Amino acid sequence: MAAVTYEVKAQARCLAAVEGDADRSRFIVGTLNLRASNELHIVEFSEDTNELAAVAIYATPHEVWHLAACPTPSHASKLLIVLNDGGASHYASLTVVPVLDVDDAGGHSRGAGTRAALPETVQLMPSAGSVAAHGLMRTALWNPAEDVTAAVTIQSGAMCRWPLDRGDAHPSPSASCTADGAFGTPLSGTAPQSIESACWDPHHAHTLALGSASGAISTIDLRTAKRAHGLAGAHKGSVRVLSFNPNRPYVLLSASDDRTMRFWDLRKAGAVGDTSPSPSAPAASSSEVCLLTMADAHMHWTCSAQFNRFHDQLILTAGTDSTVKLWRAASISSVPPTSEPLDGDEADADRESERDGLIKKFTEHEESVYSLVWSAADAWLFASLSLDGKLCTHYVPAAEKYRILL
Repeated sequence: MAAVTYEVKAQARCLAAVEGDADRSRFIVGTLNLRASNELHIVEFSEDTNELAAVAIYATPHEVWHLAACPTPSHASKLLIVLNDGGASHYASLTVVPVLDVDDAGGHSRGAGTRAALPETVQLMPSAGSVAAHGLMRTALWNPAEDVTAAVTIQSGAMCRWPLDRGDAHPSPSASCTADGAFGTPLSGTAPQSIESACWDPHHAHTLALGSASGAISTIDLRTAKRAHGLAGAHKGSVRVLSFNPNRPYVLLSASDDRTMRFWDLRKAGAVGDTSPSPSAPAASSSEVCLLTMADAHMHWTCSAQFNRFHDQLILTAGTDSTVKLWRAASISSVPPTSEPLDGDEADADRESERDGLIKKFTEHEESVYSLVWSAADAWLFASLSLDGKLCTHYVPAAEKYRILL
């Protein structure tokens, strides 16, 4: 089936699914115009008409650098947005988008006319000293365990946890961990540690995974804001993407500039030892922790990767090579391949259909694809966004869908 597209008509790199709405396939796109006005597009996919259409378009005060929709159904209208204020700082804004309410059956007027900017009920603003020491804010994350009382933000040099339940429009961080605290102090003469990616564990609300520019992966215990486990040398390049398996605890996906995608069992991460690069630190043995490696994920950077929440053997990736790829990782999924013995050609066909690897490459985009998401309402539908503002939706190929179902 051909891609269904929607044109934002502006540069954009931020895409989010409306996670708290399990009835409608809705997506949010934020634009990235340096000198022109910026917008937030609420787009809905109609299965009946096979179309993408804007439900609403809101003005935003600044460039949108990251979006995070609240995963809790009772708070589906809440949105965290990382904005570039046009100066030397980025900040995260908590806002409420009325049309995202799961109880909204169309009572709000629809249409593509641009509305006034949404009110910023809370601003998570790093201090000038924090920006100087740790860099600009890149990412804001909700707790996936349906807890809306706190959020986490990521700068290149630090992770911060912010309270959202104190009625303060400008709260201060309640806890933080520097990149050195997460990955170990670098050796003299080497580049400083830098946080490149982050993912909140959906199975353990106190665990946050961080990926570094040096190829290391660490988990942070948010109760103490200290490193819990480390994987030194997980990759030979910057770890740009992390994603937890939504159905199998302790399984973490990482994608790197070394063009590999790897799957880790964090229960064994303790065997790797301290992630400090000190000569006295134990030698890392990532082979003990790595469940699966897939080579040649993308020809350039991998910008996004996501497990399918319903069928976690399906994984999506997107990259700056302008492609979107659908992968199968059945051997390490929550539903492993069948072990029933088969004979002859039937056995060969069955093993081939369950082999880990690439299912399909999608090439509708012409520019770098920075974001992709699965629909929260349809297990087989996903969306991707390229820098030129082109939003594409696809279905998982029918052959793969029925292989899983049957």
